[in-house]
Amino acid sequence: MNCGNCGAPMQLRLKLQHFYCEYCTSRYFPGENEDGLRILDQDSDITCPVCKIPLVYAFIGNTQLHFCQTCRGMLFNQETFLEIINYLREKSSWLPIDPPPVDLSELERDLSCPTCARLMSTHLYGGPGNLVVDNCSHCHHLWLDHNEFTRIIRSPGRERRIEDNEQEQDLSGDED
Repeated sequence: MNCGNCGAPMQLRLKLQHFYCEYCTSRYFPGENEDGLRILDQDSDITCPVCKIPLVYAFIGNTQLHFCQTCRGMLFNQETFLEIINYLREKSSWLPIDPPPVDLSELERDLSCPTCARLMSTHLYGGPGNLVVDNCSHCHHLWLDHNEFTRIIRSPGRERRIEDNEQEQDLSGDED
């Protein structure tokens, strides 16, 4: 990436989530897209398990992940999954919708972990969204295909029902 101010190459400062120009000292902070994702557009050393091209660095909130610009899948540490879900739910203004039925043929695919090359476990996700996820029990990485975070966030669930009931009570003027 080149500096928009002077045209010099910019350096990625991954932990600070921005690009820096050593020549004119300007900084570029990528904005969030409609999915809450900040794509840093800098290749990582990890390859997409689906497309076999380099994943780029990206962030959801303050959580770093790897993103495929072709298939739009995401690879991240399993330990950050709930943090990402909570962040996206807090930002979401979407109304819940019933997700489409799970596509059981997705259980038949074999993905290799892009970090250790072991076969990832492909299984049904136990939460809302009717989807199949892939995880590596060795590296503790989770792979989600395009739109799967959105399906989880928009699906009705226990947390959604509580929030929706509170909103309906606020709108109707009913108080307990």
